[in-house]
Amino acid sequence: MTPQGPILSRRALGRTTVGVIAATAAVSLAGCKGSGTDNPPVPDGANRVAQQLASGLTEGSLANVPLDDPATAAADLKTIFAGMDGLRPTVKVASTKVSADAGSGSGSTTSASSGDTVTATLNHTLPLAGKTWAFTSTARIVKSGDSWKVAWEPTIVHPRLTQATRLRHTRELGERASITGPGDSDIVVNHTVHDVGIDKTKIDKTKWDASATALAKLVQIDPKAYVKQVQSAGPQAFVVAITLREQDIPRNIGLIPGAAVTDRELPLAPTKTFAAGLLGTSGLADEDDVKRGKGAIAEGDVVGKSGLQLRYDDQLRGTVGHVIALVPRTDPGATASPQPDQSTQASTQPGQTPSSLSPSLPATLFSTPKSDGKPLKLTLDPTLQTKAETALAQASGVACLVAVQPSTGGILALANSQAAGANAFANTGQYAPGSTFKVATTLALLRAGLTPDSTVNCSPTVNVNGRIFHNYSDYDSAYSGNIPLTQAVAQSCNTAFISQHAKVTSATLRRAAGSVGVGVDYDAGFPAFYGSIADTTAADILASDMIGQGGVLASPMAMAGVAASVAAGTTVVPWLIQGRKPTPKAAPLSTSEVAGLRAVMIATVKQGSGRVLAGLATGAKTGTAEFGQTGKLKTHAWMICWTSQIAVACMVEVGESGSGTAGPIIKAFLS
Repeated sequence: MTPQGPILSRRALGRTTVGVIAATAAVSLAGCKGSGTDNPPVPDGANRVAQQLASGLTEGSLANVPLDDPATAAADLKTIFAGMDGLRPTVKVASTKVSADAGSGSGSTTSASSGDTVTATLNHTLPLAGKTWAFTSTARIVKSGDSWKVAWEPTIVHPRLTQATRLRHTRELGERASITGPGDSDIVVNHTVHDVGIDKTKIDKTKWDASATALAKLVQIDPKAYVKQVQSAGPQAFVVAITLREQDIPRNIGLIPGAAVTDRELPLAPTKTFAAGLLGTSGLADEDDVKRGKGAIAEGDVVGKSGLQLRYDDQLRGTVGHVIALVPRTDPGATASPQPDQSTQASTQPGQTPSSLSPSLPATLFSTPKSDGKPLKLTLDPTLQTKAETALAQASGVACLVAVQPSTGGILALANSQAAGANAFANTGQYAPGSTFKVATTLALLRAGLTPDSTVNCSPTVNVNGRIFHNYSDYDSAYSGNIPLTQAVAQSCNTAFISQHAKVTSATLRRAAGSVGVGVDYDAGFPAFYGSIADTTAADILASDMIGQGGVLASPMAMAGVAASVAAGTTVVPWLIQGRKPTPKAAPLSTSEVAGLRAVMIATVKQGSGRVLAGLATGAKTGTAEFGQTGKLKTHAWMICWTSQIAVACMVEVGESGSGTAGPIIKAFLS
């Protein structure tokens, strides 16, 4: 064992005899665990007690630790950590050493002679927000009869603690960031909201149930559940029933005894329905949020609950700062009973001076910085989103409207009707797009050698593998027989497209769809269904795919991308989150392909089923798609359109026709 004490020079040795040197060497070789070679061995019993102490401090209980004064130690530990929010450092024994100092500290009732005291050095570590609070302390372990006990002192927990001070942990929240639109326009920002509830201190307890029931009925929540919530809360509690915007607070709430309203700040969209299925909501953190946060969230923090506010919660919330401070035990913020001030007695503790016992309090022992959240920037235009939701108000059921900027692919509006509730059908719905998909089919036919002027046969019916296909019931017979492909698109003749099914394959149809933004998956940072086209070799299924049914599915957002691709002359994949714009994976559109697609969609507005948008849109395509049980079939009603500035898709889940049901909604939006 290498000597660790001071090295004596030959001059200093003086008359030291060889025998004394030999004796010193013998003692040195008898060194033990955690001690230098000049120290006697540490008894196993003292080492065991040191380990028990470290474990007890880590667990927050000294029940299994031999102590000279267990009652005082337990009370001290409870008080010291009462304000630490359950946080405790992990404690490990760094070393043990027989102490030459036999004196006892202020907290000790045990005296010891030389050799009967062991000093344990303890390492404490507590990771917080990427940093670690680390410090050391010492504990005296004193022999008492045949056993060893810890001489309790607050400095064992932290070297700066006294019997008049404790530890306190506080969290410093950064400011939650906003969700913004183009030009940093406000979408989700802090607004004053109002918690409506029963203040139990304002009424006699005999009226709690009646008031809770009356308030629950007034704000339309479950009365039984709210009464139970009020009953279980403390007698001084204000029990929140619901959080409302100013305009939603019932005027007669003051007639209910004990009913009250308190204000706080909460991130909100402009209205309750504004892009609700997309943006989601925020609220006060509950137990599940705390678990999700893994130490970064506490109950009562404002967190995202759904939608983008939940998905980007870490970014919007920012980073919590932590401060651990030394405070008086008599501090009003203490959550345990304050202990008597014994600073005079504490002044005799080893290693402390009177000045160290009366620091300027609170004194920061450890801290991590807070940081504000970072805004989530969207392409969504608040004005157009509001206009889209207003236009959808005329729909009686579920309906969606999506607007995309062709030049950038940015989504300007992503709206659902109120019947959709919190569902984001506009960007996640999976619907058969019907004849609006004929734009992609037309591209596949152009790539197969057809032109907009090519003749196709629009017969009343067509038979593919025994399956009979027909046109919609009020199809204009003036456009039957051999007609140009342009008119087949404009009038939406199903049989004309199905008659060409042999010219394409499932693979070529998928590739064409991908070139106008449909059927290829992209991770754009928000819930998005870009469509799918099932692979098939069955001729009748492929024939059905060509008119947007069979194995074809798309969201309104994906079909808005189809219109935007034609308008832009390049593949447009709609996107929403700044910094998350997808790169198209499909084969690009050629100049002649773009010209052909524009020609057929322009004809649809001028001469065909898209005439409802004449003067508002440059090109369009209508569509219906059957769904449901045989004999009880219903139809989705679709319409897509574009100008040089905007591309729009509208889908009404249950409607009669694209032009008659979806068309008026787009007309209201564009007008």
